[in-house]
Amino acid sequence: MEKSLAYNRKPEAYFNRVLEQVRLSLLDDIGTGDITTKAVVRNQLRVESAIIVAKENGVLCGLHEAKAILEAGGLDFKSEKTEGENINKGEVFAKVTGSIQEILKRERTVLNYLQVLSGIATATNRLTKLYPKQVASLRKIHPGLLYSEKRAVKVGGGFTHRLGLYDGFLIKDNHLATVVKELFGEVPVTEEKKIEAIKEALRRVKQYRRDNKLDEYFIEIEVESLQQAIAAAQYYKKHKVPDIILLDNMKPKKIVVCIDAIRREVGNKILIESSGGITEKNIERYIDTRVDIVSTSKLTFSAKPLDMSMKIVGYK
Repeated sequence: MEKSLAYNRKPEAYFNRVLEQVRLSLLDDIGTGDITTKAVVRNQLRVESAIIVAKENGVLCGLHEAKAILEAGGLDFKSEKTEGENINKGEVFAKVTGSIQEILKRERTVLNYLQVLSGIATATNRLTKLYPKQVASLRKIHPGLLYSEKRAVKVGGGFTHRLGLYDGFLIKDNHLATVVKELFGEVPVTEEKKIEAIKEALRRVKQYRRDNKLDEYFIEIEVESLQQAIAAAQYYKKHKVPDIILLDNMKPKKIVVCIDAIRREVGNKILIESSGGITEKNIERYIDTRVDIVSTSKLTFSAKPLDMSMKIVGYK
């Protein structure tokens, strides 16, 4: 299976879900009302303009969420930038015009989205410039921000991997634990029993995919040893699944051994992914193993929000 088919999902297709979350995020912040603005600002219908300024260099993301939040309050939002473009420290990349009450009410939620998503896009872009088409995110995202954060990864040049549980088959250790108990009962778990569970899980998933006409979704199996990797590759020779073998929480030296063994069995017919403990500092060691894809939660969980601010025009 080609990388683009396996990993390049389309989170932008789910923007209606993003809008639902945007609305809830704004309501969380407003609550029963902006009591400070009500107390301080006498003419709350006064029309003002505000600018959004980058305070450091980065890759811009979050414009869709910002536009939705501001326009829902009757505000005019303009930006000559598009998502994925670079922004520089001190650059004014957007302007907001309308009721001062609505500007102040929506300022923080807008900036939260812009800063978090631009931070993810920026962190992803740093890695994908060095390792194009080799870096993917995981399902490890901040709750409620699934489609926004996945889009930010894509904007930064990374692969989205699965968007959710409905979006591909990934047989993990806990699935295999259940199958082992089904096959062998509550007994000590051996490597041989894990391998039998791998084969049975692959058989079940292949059957399910065929029965439910889900041929466009990949089948991936997580393995934790050389023996399991070989077993998965050998299963492919007979049954044409899995599409991807995930080498989970392995050190680079062990990954090299596993990759060589898999390639001896099936050549380049299976994609090989590495995940677990991979950071911006050590990713090169994993890329050098010749793995097809490196996936890491650091794109979403460790990305520093990009610093920016909103300022009322004319006040310094």
